[in-house]
Amino acid sequence: MWPGELWWFDNKQHHWAKNDSSEWRIHYIFDLLSENLRNLAMNPLPIFDSVLPYGAGTSENDVAAEAQGYSAKRSHLLDAITNNAILRDSEHVLVSASGRKNTWLIDMRRILTNPNHLDATADLFWEMLGSSLPFQIGGMETGAIPLIAAIQIKSVARGTPVNAFIVRKERKTFGAGNRIEGSLTDEPIILVDDIMNSAQSMEKARAVLEAPGRDIAQVFVLINYQSERGLAWLKDHRLSATAPFTLKDFGLSLARTECHTPEPIFRNVWTFASERASFFHRVPKSFPATDGERVFFGSDNGTFWALDATDGSVQWTFKVRTSGRKNIWSAPAIHDGFVYFGSYDGNVYCLEAATGKEVWRFTEADWVGSSPALAPDLGLLFIGLEFAVPAKQGSVVALDMTSGCKVWEHPTKGHTHGSPTYWQARQLVACGSNDDELLLFDAASGNVHWRFQTRGEGRKGSIRHAPAFDIRREHIIAGSADGYIYVVDVATGTEVWSVRTDNDVYTIPLVVGDLAFVGSTDKQLYVLDLDRRRVKTTISTGSKIYGPPRLLCDAVYFGACNGLLYKLDKSSAQVLGTFQLPDSVTNALAHSEKTNLMYALTYVNEMYALAPL
Repeated sequence: MWPGELWWFDNKQHHWAKNDSSEWRIHYIFDLLSENLRNLAMNPLPIFDSVLPYGAGTSENDVAAEAQGYSAKRSHLLDAITNNAILRDSEHVLVSASGRKNTWLIDMRRILTNPNHLDATADLFWEMLGSSLPFQIGGMETGAIPLIAAIQIKSVARGTPVNAFIVRKERKTFGAGNRIEGSLTDEPIILVDDIMNSAQSMEKARAVLEAPGRDIAQVFVLINYQSERGLAWLKDHRLSATAPFTLKDFGLSLARTECHTPEPIFRNVWTFASERASFFHRVPKSFPATDGERVFFGSDNGTFWALDATDGSVQWTFKVRTSGRKNIWSAPAIHDGFVYFGSYDGNVYCLEAATGKEVWRFTEADWVGSSPALAPDLGLLFIGLEFAVPAKQGSVVALDMTSGCKVWEHPTKGHTHGSPTYWQARQLVACGSNDDELLLFDAASGNVHWRFQTRGEGRKGSIRHAPAFDIRREHIIAGSADGYIYVVDVATGTEVWSVRTDNDVYTIPLVVGDLAFVGSTDKQLYVLDLDRRRVKTTISTGSKIYGPPRLLCDAVYFGACNGLLYKLDKSSAQVLGTFQLPDSVTNALAHSEKTNLMYALTYVNEMYALAPL
């Protein structure tokens, strides 16, 4: 700082003055500008080079000059979007996320990958929100990434650098397993994106930011569609959206069918995170189970947890001893004060539900990824086993529930990761294996009634999870890694009918009346009409489905890898509402009548206790 110099600052900002002399100097800060010109105080280049000549003050000409600069950039982008980004169905095949044909689509990648358009966009951001400093910016990949970069570069040129971060759509499955790339500061967050329609990506970002205790202060998008869902999201979270454009600026509007707004279905009551989760495997793991007092689940670090069902406090833990990333993927089964599960240490365990005290363990396997099915009427537990012996890689075993002693065992050539299902009235057990087979056993003796071979068709045809009995029609429904959903006759073991999906089916079917709900990794939930033997409808989630649907509180609930939980009408299969979690939900939900809470466990062993709305 030299004698006679006049420095302009926004008095809300950090600033530095270096005194190179040995004399004291007085540093004055003046807030001289009116509210409508406050943004110019933070940009010295327009002030001195073009917008504000010396002595101009705050005249009407200055305001007009600023408005003219804004208008020019907005007109530039309006023309660019109109001529380059709006696609019509007469020239392009346009399909919505739900699979419907679109008549138009705005492809903002064509704008934000052009340096001139991107530069104009960053200028608009600063002209509209520069007076909101201090703040940090963030957004969801990939649409927000170029916009974030441009805003940051412009912030340095202005002398007001801002922090930025990127929210990943799905957690990175290797390295540090980040959900957020970059670092968060304590400054208010402006969430940025190219467009705002349903606000689904913004809700995902909000849920991810909620975990470290951060809130969104406001939203900036280039085009606000002003859809019913987007406006409802803003209202629900008491946010405002700044946008230079709406659809009206381009002569466009949303069809009525695009404006259906599912209601929010939950509020979060408490959260619990198991340490040292594995991000590597995004698959079904240990589903939560509850006895009303406690919630039980296993974790990647080898800890079996019992949490208080009301507040999530730890009641007790049980540790298994094994190496690797898998540890406990077996979903617990509860009966008469005892909890049963398997572990990748090769053991099947029975613990006291109240204390965690070990009652017995079965030790004959090398790995147990299967989940137990209980037959209290027979006093038996059924579970799949895996071995390191080439000649016998797997088996299905029946254990005595009281002692853990083996009652019968049926060997399989491949690993049996799939879980059994028990039909009490007929005393039958069905289980799939990596032999590409579905097997039906007599529950008491272990005698095989039949084997059903999946198609495979050049792919693995293993049945990786539990099948489901359709008791009314006496069928078994099973999903396979070959992409088929099979409906098999219980009496004969022959295929009744099947549905081909576009990817692996790695989930448990749910039969409700005359409908079956089956998720696939092709990102569709298939709703089967079991009487008419056809697909009634499909529900597109935009993300793989591993989490088995469950009938809870007279509705169907399931989760997807985008972290969304869905509530469906059990008869019409209409989506009644959704709820966003920050990570993939690959497990089934559980419900406690005592607490009236739903329990959702993500694939990174984070438990959410949710109160239905």
